[in-house]
Amino acid sequence: MVWQDELTAVVKKFGGQVKFNQPLAPYTSFKIGGPADALIVVKNSPALIEIIKIAQNHHLNFTVLGRGTNVLISDQGLRGLVVKLAGEFTQITFGRRLSAVGCWLIKVGAGVLMDSVAATAEKLGLTGAFFLAGIPGTVGGGLSTNAGAFGHTIAEIIEEVIAVETAVGCRLLTVGRKELRNEYRAPVIPDGLIALWVIFRLKKGRSETPVSAIRKQRRLKHPNEPSAGSFFKNPTDSAPGITAGRLIEECGLKGLKIGGAKISEKHANFIINEGGARFSDVYETVQVVKATVEEKTGILLEEEVQILPLSIQKAKCKWQNSKRRI
Repeated sequence: MVWQDELTAVVKKFGGQVKFNQPLAPYTSFKIGGPADALIVVKNSPALIEIIKIAQNHHLNFTVLGRGTNVLISDQGLRGLVVKLAGEFTQITFGRRLSAVGCWLIKVGAGVLMDSVAATAEKLGLTGAFFLAGIPGTVGGGLSTNAGAFGHTIAEIIEEVIAVETAVGCRLLTVGRKELRNEYRAPVIPDGLIALWVIFRLKKGRSETPVSAIRKQRRLKHPNEPSAGSFFKNPTDSAPGITAGRLIEECGLKGLKIGGAKISEKHANFIINEGGARFSDVYETVQVVKATVEEKTGILLEEEVQILPLSIQKAKCKWQNSKRRI
């Protein structure tokens, strides 16, 4: 039986959906991306484990795609299996109270939008998650970059993460609070794990800033055109207040356009798709920004957006290191 038949059988058994040679552009906020060998909608953990085993047995690449808000995917697409979490992974459950510390726990599927976590917490009279309001990605995606705003990060409010190990065996495990990383735009959980559910620790109370106000603030500051969100990380070793957007703007790059890609006039750290932008348009824009900012300020910006497939990023790093040695 070929792997395509095995996938079809798993979907038939557990529910879900599989599409072969499926373009990924409609599934990303950038509206850019070629086909995946297979795009699979997974609704429960037994199905996900079976699909991971198929990928292992046939030596296929395996990628989890949330809402596609923080990625730039090649026009050549992604080889192997691309999974989107649905069903039980998109549910929020109100949990128990931790009387010793005065907190409440809520269980959130990795496919839930971070904005929904903020809104649900507000409805339940819980505080601590307000800063997630208006962030367009999923909780699972937020873990991959330790998403945050207003001086807070998602790692701060996590009690534990229930994940599946992608090594041989595919066992479910729990990553406790002490094992989580809380570093700027770095993965919260160890490599080799796929987050399925997150247990958030929140307190009773009302946030100083309502979710609706934060959403409005984001809409006013950020462009409406298709993009991947903030493209570059803020430099952490520079003076306070020196952001990537500020550096790009001070270097006169606002409005720079290459093909269908453009640096937003509204926020310089956003590269937008004005219509028909290709991967190469955005990628070239990124290189121009990095080279210009480094030449004029001495600061080398680092991408916050994940460029897929990872082989592109690795090839670029190899070239840059070779260039520096010369």
